[in-house]
Amino acid sequence: MDYSPRGFLARAVVDKTRNDISLDNCDMSAWYTLSKLPEKYEKRFVNMQNPDEITLKWLEQSKEVSGKLWLQLWHLIAKAFLSVFLTQTDVNGILKRGSMFILSEPQFRYLLVKSGIENAFAGDSREIQVLDIGAGDGEVTLRLVNGIASIFPSSPMKLYATESSWIMRSRLAEKQITVLEEINQLRDVEFISCLNVLDRCIDPHQLLYDMYNALAPNGRLLLALVLPYSHYVEKNSSHMPLRPLMEHWPSLSCLPMEKEIEKFFEQLEHVGFKILSWTKAPYLCEGDLKQYFYWLNDILVVCSK
Repeated sequence: MDYSPRGFLARAVVDKTRNDISLDNCDMSAWYTLSKLPEKYEKRFVNMQNPDEITLKWLEQSKEVSGKLWLQLWHLIAKAFLSVFLTQTDVNGILKRGSMFILSEPQFRYLLVKSGIENAFAGDSREIQVLDIGAGDGEVTLRLVNGIASIFPSSPMKLYATESSWIMRSRLAEKQITVLEEINQLRDVEFISCLNVLDRCIDPHQLLYDMYNALAPNGRLLLALVLPYSHYVEKNSSHMPLRPLMEHWPSLSCLPMEKEIEKFFEQLEHVGFKILSWTKAPYLCEGDLKQYFYWLNDILVVCSK
């Protein structure tokens, strides 16, 4: 018979222990694989196979933080109060919680090399502009930039970002990342990233065209989208976009993942992008009083014009 402790704290500790054990025993290789690949884009798939040492280290750090009972209780109480006035993103920024992880620096490098990025910038030692759309606290941004820098060690880099959250903007400034008001403040950008923003912005179609216009002729765009596709706009009352990214949403959720990926890539090609390489990875989020991490299925794709 399962032990059912009395009291909120005792139940929380027991439930978290059970959840954490379940997470420890999950098949992490499944994060990076697909049961079936979309035939049209099969040859451009990059299989990361398993979490690397950097990913496992991040998970261990998340486990350590989520195990600090009094810190998690403080976050729970503060979140309940602050959520009355602020968005979830702003609350996370103030509390410095909810850290995200997608790929490690070597994994980013591997995906980009598979896209032919070395040939695109071959012999070019000028400053490389990097623009991260919706950069959050900048932690994922810095991992990505370190991955790019390892490919072009002799090229200086200038890092820009856009971010709607006022508190996250301050986090980006702390990391010496220049925050822009609009994407169109830059032109001929060598590298643009937009990680898990298309399903959270008010107009994903306009965002795609803005990025296309800002990208250099030989530049690279890295996009990430959580699937199954589900749109949620944090800062409007309906939480709905002006136009969803893909037609026939929410019926897309009935499709197998390979078909949904195909529709996503076809939408990118309609804008004018070319699919160069892509992968599946976990969109990891730091845990809390319930469990030490959360994850969603993320599709990352590298494009050119």
